[in-house]
Amino acid sequence: MKTTIVSVCVLTILSFSYCAQLPPSFEKCNIKHLDFEKCLSDAIHDAIKQLKDPIPGLRLPSIEPFKLETTKLEIGNSTDSLQQIWKNITVEGLSKPAATNARWTNGSVITLDLEVSYDQKLLFTTDYQAHGAVLLLPVHVFCSYSCEFVTGGTIKITYKIEQPEKSNGYFQLISTKVLLVPKKVKFTYHDFFESRRLTDAMNAEINRNWKASWNFIAHFLGIYDACFDGLLRSVLEKVPADQIFDGLD
Repeated sequence: MKTTIVSVCVLTILSFSYCAQLPPSFEKCNIKHLDFEKCLSDAIHDAIKQLKDPIPGLRLPSIEPFKLETTKLEIGNSTDSLQQIWKNITVEGLSKPAATNARWTNGSVITLDLEVSYDQKLLFTTDYQAHGAVLLLPVHVFCSYSCEFVTGGTIKITYKIEQPEKSNGYFQLISTKVLLVPKKVKFTYHDFFESRRLTDAMNAEINRNWKASWNFIAHFLGIYDACFDGLLRSVLEKVPADQIFDGLD
């Protein structure tokens, strides 16, 4: 199996050379205070809610909806080979978190672990294509597709960040890893077959075993790494460290 990300997420933003400031509505935490992680959790939680609208000063677009471009997934071998393509991907509901928990581990490389939980649905929609052969039978599919976190879930993000040499320097984002953890998923393919009955039967079978279906596609969701990387990188590359946090040496 091979995953190819054809285009970067719309939210992966190029860095700019000018110095920016955090909006006044963003809470600034003191890194030396005992309640730093609580303050950071609250600040990030509130910032996510504010991203329902663009923040021009940081060149951050709205995450409602969260937009991605095109992803390809190639599965198979010399006998059976299936190329799946997702286009015009959107995620609705990200600006409405129920809770956010942040853990900050200091060192020459900082680890920032975020858990953003949702108690209402998250809806992923896309245009779906599949081309190739399965069991030697040709497959050519064009349809719309949705994946719904019916009762919410959790987005877990691990950022690796390099410390600035000076307090008025800049944090450097090294890597981003995203894990999506749903409570329950509902998959819906629209017009997958010409027969509505066959499409409904396929959807029913997929949803009967939704955990197995989710576990299968979850291995190929690396495109979200680039998207959430772009959000934080846009801040860290524009705003000096001492403008983000108080208490830096």
